[in-house]
Amino acid sequence: MLDISSILNNDAFTPDEQMEIIRYIDAQLEQMELLLYRLDRIARQAGNADTLDSERQRLQAKADQIKKEIDRISQRLPKTFITAG
Repeated sequence: MLDISSILNNDAFTPDEQMEIIRYIDAQLEQMELLLYRLDRIARQAGNADTLDSERQRLQAKADQIKKEIDRISQRLPKTFITAG
């Protein structure tokens, strides 16, 4: 699996290819951000004292789906660290 530094410091990738890879990573991270926002909203709703247990179960199932999607996206991404040097 590639890491960010190997993408940016590798002559095998043209500058256009590097930018395309970075745009792809950015889009995936943006999707994850939206999923995390949805997960936060679900958690707040489930934490509301007025929420019934049956609704909490439904919300938990939805949260589990979102977590699986986040995991799926993270598996497709290169390592996102940049080494010094």
